[in-house]
Amino acid sequence: MKKVVLITTGECERAGLVPSLQRYFPSAEFVRPLFLDSFTSARLKLVPRTGGTRPSQVDRLAAAMVAATDPGRTGERPDLVIAVDDVELPNLDQVDVVVGQLREAVKHHLEAYPWPSARRQEQVIQRLREHCSFHVLCPMVEAYFYGEPGALNRAGAQRPSTVDGRALDVEDFITHEPPFLEVPDKAKYWATPDRQRHPKRYLQYLCDPEGDEQNPSPHRYRETHGGVKALRELDWSGALSQESHARLARSLFADLSEALEVDNPFPGTCHAETSSPGAGAVLRNL
Repeated sequence: MKKVVLITTGECERAGLVPSLQRYFPSAEFVRPLFLDSFTSARLKLVPRTGGTRPSQVDRLAAAMVAATDPGRTGERPDLVIAVDDVELPNLDQVDVVVGQLREAVKHHLEAYPWPSARRQEQVIQRLREHCSFHVLCPMVEAYFYGEPGALNRAGAQRPSTVDGRALDVEDFITHEPPFLEVPDKAKYWATPDRQRHPKRYLQYLCDPEGDEQNPSPHRYRETHGGVKALRELDWSGALSQESHARLARSLFADLSEALEVDNPFPGTCHAETSSPGAGAVLRNL
C-alpha cells in the first residue's frame, strides 16, 4: 500500500481533506497530515531571493515539503507528499505567482541547505521531482461545497444557495443573491467588500443570515466543525461534473491517480500551472 503525506494550511483541510480523498483512493494509506500556516493570504509578488533574508511562511512550507519527502536515513520515505494551499482572493488572477513563489522557495532551500555532499543534494532533488507536489484550491476549499447541496447542509446552511456549482465553475465563484449583496459593507460580520466572489463569506451568510457579531448564532459557520463535516464526505463529482471546470482541483486528482497508479476518477482539463512541470521541474507537477 502506497503511503501519502498531505501538508495542509487550513483548519478545515487539516481534519477533512484526508478522509475526503481517501474515499476516492481507498488503496492508499493517507497518514496524519502536517499543518503549516498559509502563505497566500495577502497579494504575492515574485521578488529576487537575497541571502540573509529571514525565512518567510513560503520558505517554511518549502522546507517542510523537502523534509517530509526525504526524512533522512532514519525516517520512512513516503511514496507521495502533497502540499495544499488556497489561492485566496488577493491572488485570484495570478496562480502563476503563487506557484512561482513556492517553486522558488523550494529551489532556494535546496541551494542553501548544508548538504553533506553534492551527491546527497542531487538525491534529494531527484526524489522531490518524483515524489512531491504542490497544489492549490481556488479560491478556497469552501468553493467546492457549492457542487453538492448536501455539503452546504452539512456545513450548517440554513437557507438554500443560489449558486449552482454544477453549472458554474466553482473556481471562478460568484454569487448574485440580492439580500447578501445589498447589506452595507461591515454591517454584518460576513459583509466584507469582496463578498460577491468569496465562497466562505457567502456560506457564512447561508448559515447565519442575521450576521450579528455581538450575538453569535449557534448556526454560525465554523471551519473546524461544519467545514470539516462538509469536506469529509464531499461528493467532488458535482464541482468536477464538467471536464473543463475546477482545473486546479482536477490537477490534484490527476496527480494522485498517476502517483498511485490507479484510474483517475475525474479526467478532464487540468490547470497548466499545476500539471505541466516541463524540463526544469522542481516537483512532480511544477
